[in-house]
This record gives sequence, structure tokens and C-alpha cells, in this order.
Amino acid sequence: MRRFDIGASFWVALLLSAVPAVAGMNGGVVGPNSDFADANLVMPFDARAPRTSFFATSNVGAGAIDAKWRFFDGSGELITEVTRTILGEGGTDIVDATRVADRSVTGSGDFTEGPSQSLAGRRGFVVVIGNGEARLIGNFTIASTASNAAFGASAAGFGIIGALAPGASLAGTSFSPSSLEDNQLILIGLNPASPGVTSLTNGEAPAAGSEVMRVTVELHGNAGDGLVASGTFPVQGSVLFTSLQELFPGTTLSSSVSIIAYVDEGSGYAGSRFDPDGDTVLPMIGFYGQALGPFGTGQNLRTLP
Repeated sequence: MRRFDIGASFWVALLLSAVPAVAGMNGGVVGPNSDFADANLVMPFDARAPRTSFFATSNVGAGAIDAKWRFFDGSGELITEVTRTILGEGGTDIVDATRVADRSVTGSGDFTEGPSQSLAGRRGFVVVIGNGEARLIGNFTIASTASNAAFGASAAGFGIIGALAPGASLAGTSFSPSSLEDNQLILIGLNPASPGVTSLTNGEAPAAGSEVMRVTVELHGNAGDGLVASGTFPVQGSVLFTSLQELFPGTTLSSSVSIIAYVDEGSGYAGSRFDPDGDTVLPMIGFYGQALGPFGTGQNLRTLP
């Protein structure tokens, strides 16, 4: 297990931040784009009770495009694909995870939708594929009827500015987990594809019980040696949905923490387009949401150098 050096990486990140640059274009960190429009978007969804999810995308380019939405189950299996027309110059499309359908413009300029499919009972991620230009922005919301709170974050952009970062660590922050009514850590392993990205299993269902990736999660605090908890967890799919308490049930999580996550070296899925031999460090993106009472907030986990 590797230990993450917060001090060293802080100064590296500080130096990088002093240079105005786009991810992957300064010879430094490569990772998902959460700040600028991009060609393709990735967003998680959780439609297992008591949660529900919806997505918002906007086309900030000139002219309408037909965006392809590819929904993957947490296992990595492709669930369904739909095509949805989105107008240009800020046209916005809202999609409910329980009503996924094709959407197009008629000759009269009205929108029409095809038969819908519900993803209720599932959780995974969606890849929204545009026309190859940096024109899509988006965000997602995951709500819980149990906590009466919701959290969300920006979509992860790829294709023009954003890119995959194999072997990179991810980082985020959490309020004291024991004081929260709800928290959810979402880690998504991805493969490159053209266009867009795909699951680690390339849209296929993995063999039952098979380990697709192995993820290490560390929690760092501001007391003692800084390490609050750490562990390595097998993931039988392309996505890990969990809470910090589920990961570390025997640990008292009564202080605010930094979350560090990375895929273990040698962790891979044999047969993957990215990692055909199962011996490469896989690329991963992440999100974290937390709620205190009815108040929730979410964040994109940041890619570290």
C-alpha cells in the first residue's frame, strides 16, 4: 500500500496552479475537465431506493446536435443507448433516470420523445457523446427520499480538454462523517473509446463474482500522523458506490477528513480495451456527496499529480 504525501503534492499543485493551462496541455496533470465545455461528458447515477437521479446538459456551441447517451450499469454492462437532440447557443436538456428516451425535433420545431425506459433499481454512469467539438457542459443531481437531501456536481468532460489519467490519485474532502445524515463516494473506472469513454468491461457484463478493479481509499485528518483510516477494496464492476462508514465500519470518523483514492498497481480487467493483460494501473474518476439534515453538497474528486 502506498502512502500519499499531502505536503509534497500540495506544493506541486500550487506551482501548477500558478500557470494558466488546460489539463493535459502543459505536460503536467491529465484528468477529467470540470471547468470548461468539452466534447463528451460522464456523470454517475443512483436510482436504487431511496435514491433517484437526474441530469442536465447544455449545448453552448452554434447549432443543434444529436447527442448519444450511453448508460452503463455499475457492473460495466451497457444498459441502453438513446439519442437526444439538443439545440445550440445554450439549449438545455434534462433527463430523469426513470424516464430515459430518444428525443428529436419535428419539422414544426417541436420536440418529440420515444418510448421511455426506467433505470430504477440500478446505479452506474452515463456517457454523453457530442459531435466532437468542445460544446457540452453538464451536471447531475442524486437525491435521497430517506434524508430529504440531494447533492450534485459538474459532469466530467473528456475529448478536447479532459483526458484519462491512468494511475493518478483522486482527492476530496468530507465534513465529519459521523455527523452526516448521508454521504456517498462514487469511483468510476473508465476505458478510452472513440468517441467518448466506456466502462472497464467495454460494455459487457463481467463474469459473476469477478474482480474488475481494486481500489485503495485513505482518509487523512489533522491530528496525530494524519492517517485516520485506509483500506484496499475489490470492486466487482466498473463503479464503486459506498459510504465512508461502509468502508471503515470499525473506525471512529468524528473529524473532517481528506479522501484519497487510487487504483492499485496491477489491478486491471483482463480483456479490457485499455488493459488487455490486466497488469496496468487503470484510470479512474470520482465524486463525493454529503448531506447534513436537508442540506447537501457534492464535489468532483480532483486528479492529483
